[in-house]
Amino acid sequence: MSDSPIDDFIQTMGLMWSTEGGPRIAGQILGYLLIEGEPRTLAQMCEALQISKGSASTNARLLESKGVVRRVHPVGSRQDGFLAVPHPSHSLLKSVATRLRGQADEISVISARFPEEREDARERVGAFAEFYRQTADFMDAWTARIAPAQGETPGEED
Repeated sequence: MSDSPIDDFIQTMGLMWSTEGGPRIAGQILGYLLIEGEPRTLAQMCEALQISKGSASTNARLLESKGVVRRVHPVGSRQDGFLAVPHPSHSLLKSVATRLRGQADEISVISARFPEEREDARERVGAFAEFYRQTADFMDAWTARIAPAQGETPGEED
């Protein structure tokens, strides 16, 4: 732990992302953008986090593809900025639900091809696919439940 709780938060976000299999720097960028609350350029990220421009660019685009940050074009600036979306947790939950649903579909397609004499295996694997599907449905319901009321955050795009 450092003397700065802000630095600790940014580092913790990096560790959390890497624990989940993502790049540590992506987590640090998200943490930094959450703290700042205003658009930040790649150059600003590089300076604040002591990372290369290539790493900042790659990881900012990754976060953008996951829906937790968005690219903005500040008036009067020639550089793109990145901004954490108002509720990144909702985007993360939606992403997990989509991934789980896709995995359930893939498992179901494969198990449907099992030979008739392996109906027992087809049922077990089908139940496993259903677990993924129900978990995705739960994630969708949970996301809807914790979503802020419409209009709570001006400019929100969730």
